[in-house]
Amino acid sequence: MLQKNTQYSFQLKTLPNSLHSLIKVVNSQDLRHSVAYLVFLDMLQLLKMWRHIKGYPANGQTTYTNANTSKKNKTLLNFRLDQFYALFGKKRRNIFPTLIQAEYNNRLWHNIWYEEWAQGTQFVFSLVNPKKQSIPFDPVSLSKGQTNGYIRVGNASKIGKAKKITKQCTIGLPLFFTKYIYSDLLPAHFPYRLKIADDLRKKMGKKKKRKCYKKNKIFF
Repeated sequence: MLQKNTQYSFQLKTLPNSLHSLIKVVNSQDLRHSVAYLVFLDMLQLLKMWRHIKGYPANGQTTYTNANTSKKNKTLLNFRLDQFYALFGKKRRNIFPTLIQAEYNNRLWHNIWYEEWAQGTQFVFSLVNPKKQSIPFDPVSLSKGQTNGYIRVGNASKIGKAKKITKQCTIGLPLFFTKYIYSDLLPAHFPYRLKIADDLRKKMGKKKKRKCYKKNKIFF
């Protein structure tokens, strides 16, 4: 008769307890807001990480009236900004936050609405300038979720009919398309440089003015 492997049976008995303790650790408050945990969830390409980058509540709360705390939490965005600074250096206009949000919107379309993203890819290659080997790109519209280059079918075709047809691409680009803006060496499968217009760069690099209210001080 075969003898029981006591070590293996012990591991099976202790497995539910270890999983339960692991879930407790993952759900702890300290680890939930740590950079390593957020990057791990981002590598899984979860939808809540897209909401985290956009400053929306990521745990099922309402977005319209409840986003003050989530807007202040920019842990993942700051980590991605540090990565962009290390890869491409600091620029005169800080356009990296807009590019990061555009990256996440492009990935969102690639993972969820792949047919629209594939149509956008065909539209991207139709805009190629053969002389300059460049493609006009609009990251501002992409960061806001205003996309083009595809035709919707069914009930979704009623949405976005009033959008202007522009000769600038949004979705349909390869993932991590920022390297096609700044890198010197371009890959063989996409040997084109993304060109951003000067007016769009000014919009991206423009800092929001904060309203300062001065209180009148009365001295007795």
